Amino acid sequence: MPKRGQKHRPEPAGSRPLVISNEDLHSRGRLIGFVAAALGVLLYLNTVGHQYTLDDFSSIKGNWIVKQGLTAESVGLILTTEYRHGAWNSPGSLYRPIPLIMFAAEWQIAPDDPRLGRVINILLYGLTGWLLWITLRRVLIRQPLALVAATVLLFMAHPIHTEVVANTKSRDEILSFLFGISALYSVWRYLDGTHKGWLVSFVFLYALALFSKESAITLIAVFPITIWFFRDEDFKTILKIGMLMILPAALYLMIRHAILAAQSGPEIYSALDTVYMATDDALERIATAFMMCGYYLKALLFPHPLVSEMGYPQVTPVGFTDPRAVAGFAAMLGLGSVGLAGLRRKRAISYAVLFFLCTFSLFSNLFIIIGTSYGERLLYLPSLGSTMALVLCLAHLTGMTDTRSLWRGKHVTVFWSVFGLALVLFAVRTVTRNKDWYNSGTLYAADLPHAPNSAKLNFHNGIEVIKKGMVEETGMVKDTSWVMAAIASYTKAIQLYPEHDPDAYHARGQAWLRLGRYELAEPDLRKAIEQRKSYGEAYSNLGVIRFHQKEYQEAEVLFREAIHYDSKLVDAHRNLGAVLATQRRFPEAIMQWEQGLEHEPFNATL
Repeated sequence: MPKRGQKHRPEPAGSRPLVISNEDLHSRGRLIGFVAAALGVLLYLNTVGHQYTLDDFSSIKGNWIVKQGLTAESVGLILTTEYRHGAWNSPGSLYRPIPLIMFAAEWQIAPDDPRLGRVINILLYGLTGWLLWITLRRVLIRQPLALVAATVLLFMAHPIHTEVVANTKSRDEILSFLFGISALYSVWRYLDGTHKGWLVSFVFLYALALFSKESAITLIAVFPITIWFFRDEDFKTILKIGMLMILPAALYLMIRHAILAAQSGPEIYSALDTVYMATDDALERIATAFMMCGYYLKALLFPHPLVSEMGYPQVTPVGFTDPRAVAGFAAMLGLGSVGLAGLRRKRAISYAVLFFLCTFSLFSNLFIIIGTSYGERLLYLPSLGSTMALVLCLAHLTGMTDTRSLWRGKHVTVFWSVFGLALVLFAVRTVTRNKDWYNSGTLYAADLPHAPNSAKLNFHNGIEVIKKGMVEETGMVKDTSWVMAAIASYTKAIQLYPEHDPDAYHARGQAWLRLGRYELAEPDLRKAIEQRKSYGEAYSNLGVIRFHQKEYQEAEVLFREAIHYDSKLVDAHRNLGAVLATQRRFPEAIMQWEQGLEHEPFNATL
């Protein structure tokens, strides 16, 4: 009590205790975590019945290793090969064994049934909401529970996450985030009570985050920054946590390097993969990266329209004379200034900005060129920082200068009204966007109007359109109009990027082949081989033409060439066996069919 005549001074916000008992934490806002989890589940319930979509094919349905189920052989291959080894016949640059092991287990339980994977994604996302709440309410103990709750709920409803939850392949994003947040929770429990068991848990969970997706490496910067902003720890403690994170990171990087180095060479990108390959000018690459940063920031602030692909030449390299590059540069410079300006004073808004910048750094293409120019899934972890910043800005703009009064006061109605409207709009956009992710066909049809000049999107749209004109079981044409529509999509893709697009040439050639137009199919298939000498499927389809023309010896040469470049190409083994059987070379034919069965043991034709 103040003495008589002495004024009572209210306790400043920054002087609240940093350590809070487990009982107190449990009693304060304990339902919010369950609300966040329920919100995450409810928003994505309409994806349970969806089919395989987009990258699900290379990660699950078209991955022969995953389709072996959870066996010693499949797990061994997953642990010792590149992420897409089971689907690609070319070097890759990813190493993410944990999600692939989960996919193999799910395939064994429910083979060729995407529903199990969808349900697991949804439940893991819901778990993320609960875990994010119990973690942030510890980390942001100086902030009111209301502000923390607003951050978590807005994050869970953000439509930018639809590609992560609605696409089973993006389990890597969900797991990496989940393990990363769990590691941060463990750090805080250790710092609160110094129990070394939490320290072991922290290192182990961080390792799991890395082995789920390599982008978790950015957390090495995020965790020390978080401790600096929200705890009064000495530099020695902060350094200790950072050094402990380096141990699993070094282990992961060494294993990853050894596995990728064992491939025939590095992954080769084209402009179709990433727009930065369309220029040799370093300054243009930087300007283009800033332009794309602007697109990313726009998607975070105003997530409409959403697109799964925004590739070349929908976007092309630009210089700093382009207003979009200048705007992107100004925005990133402004964010950097905000982050650094509040570093010493430990302002929450500065932390939110630095969180975003650190976790987004790998995907910005400013420091290293990655295999994509744009992907909404890449904003999953960074969006936590942007969401926190939005909530803090809203609190400031609505007059909540004293954030302790968020639950009451004359400005509370304005804050919660604006926030509630944003939450509802985000939720509605999430549910409606989920419908586009039903399968690859619906996704490309929805996205193409927003990126009509993306060569890659036109190509993939053709792949889905042609399926409507085919009998899946036999591969026979049932409606030529759909095949012709697919050919039109392939043609547009080639026109948009004629310099080096072997996949589009091959797909168009294969479509002409299905229609029996060999004179149109062969030039396209030859063009595909000209641009990619190791194109096994193109050799195989040329062999099919020769087989129908009864030129069996040349067909045999082409099928063997296909197998030489892609020993896992089941169609080539099957077709070579057919050629050999036609020539009554039955033991050799049986050997080819048996080799095909090694990769597709349930192939009925084989």
